[in-house]
Amino acid sequence: MLQLMKPGFGTILPEDSRAHEGWVEALAGRDYLIERWHCDLSTGLFAVGEATKTRHGLGDKLCGLLDIIRNYHEDHHRTVLNILEEATAAASSFCFCTTLQEEDGGTMLVFCVGTSTMGVSPVGGRMQGIFAFAPADG
Repeated sequence: MLQLMKPGFGTILPEDSRAHEGWVEALAGRDYLIERWHCDLSTGLFAVGEATKTRHGLGDKLCGLLDIIRNYHEDHHRTVLNILEEATAAASSFCFCTTLQEEDGGTMLVFCVGTSTMGVSPVGGRMQGIFAFAPADG
């Protein structure tokens, strides 16, 4: 398994492109399926790709945070919410790992690596990053 972290754990750093790039490279080097996402902090809407939509059981490619975490392991909700709350408060780099419940009852490992930028106005700001899904044998 990736040495970044275990499911249920995460980390957040002041905006640090080296950490972000390192996390993404580590996932890419493991043949994870990687898909980009972004969130406009003024609306709270996440724009995700087709693989993320499918694996998260979403009805649309535009969704809210609670839609995204709905199928995460229940014990990981607080960790994910805390990390994303901190990321919206200050420009940050962050990473977390969790498991998704699959329809057949199994679980799928998923990593989220992102950055947040804060705009000049109170309604500005954006989060963006990747979701990385472990290979089927992962």
